[in-house]
Amino acid sequence: MAGARGDESDAALWLEVLSGTTASFGVIYDRHRRQVFRKAFVMTGDVSDAEEVVAIVFLEVWRRRKDVRIVEGSLLPWLYTTAGLVALNLERAKRRHRIALAKLPAPVPEPDVAAAVAETVDGLEELRALRDALSRLNPRERMVVQLCLMDGLTLSQAAAALDLPVGTVKSRLHRAREKLRELLGGSRPASTGGSLLEEVSRESGRQAGGAAAR
Repeated sequence: MAGARGDESDAALWLEVLSGTTASFGVIYDRHRRQVFRKAFVMTGDVSDAEEVVAIVFLEVWRRRKDVRIVEGSLLPWLYTTAGLVALNLERAKRRHRIALAKLPAPVPEPDVAAAVAETVDGLEELRALRDALSRLNPRERMVVQLCLMDGLTLSQAAAALDLPVGTVKSRLHRAREKLRELLGGSRPASTGGSLLEEVSRESGRQAGGAAAR
């Protein structure tokens, strides 16, 4: 029975959700929760934060089920867009919390703890560079980068999810790539954000090759 439900399209399942069939919502959740978690983890860099994002996203999906948009037969573009917004809101809340904590006296770590922290920080250097570069984009550019380069949506899928013309998404993505190439420079792809860094690097190489040919 589960296999049969798994063969149904998102659009068909969502019609059942709208009619009040909660079992169909469970199928949607099982089908897409891993992809939503992956996106949330890339954005937050924290397992517990990513799990919180997933919970909020699917709560929003259920709460706003009459407003959900199916894009080219899939619910993923809407889920990705919602996850991006939820993660940004969570980061703003955490930033406010960090500012409040920064006003408190900092504890002096023990030497062995300090060494362990330093080792972890070294391993996250490239991820920090990626997240810092993304934070320097404006929110509209950051969203198209997340959808098109990190989540792998096509321009038309991203445009439908954001309710924008394809040309607008394309121009925002072009400007964002230019900024990321400048910000990331010689950064090497990190395991968590490698796909984005590699995409920017490939685009930069293509442009450089074209310029040399001319």
